[in-house]
Amino acid sequence: MVEMLGAVEAKSWGSWITDTPVTSYQLILAAGGLLAVAAVLLWVQRRAHVALESSNVSDELMIYLARIANALERPLPQGPSSDDVTREVLRRLEQMANAKPNGKVREMPQSMFGREFHVYG
Repeated sequence: MVEMLGAVEAKSWGSWITDTPVTSYQLILAAGGLLAVAAVLLWVQRRAHVALESSNVSDELMIYLARIANALERPLPQGPSSDDVTREVLRRLEQMANAKPNGKVREMPQSMFGREFHVYG
């Protein structure tokens, strides 16, 4: 037995697998075992069937999922071009450079309201 293990360790796994003879009886047993495992899995799947009953919560969930799917299917609106963004940034930098110390233009707004993109010109 020890000599046999030593011979297996000396060979690589690939050559050991290809050098091992497999009889037709062993192949039939392996196929039968796989069929038995597949039958057990199918039986377990059939017994673990879950049905969703209709309720207000499930109906509302389906409405929300449909709205999300519709929103994902709509094309996205085109944003401003890079020229428009560059023009707006340069205009804003010019405003900040020309602003008085207590002027109307602030570098950091107090809130997020009114930060939408405007194109002038």
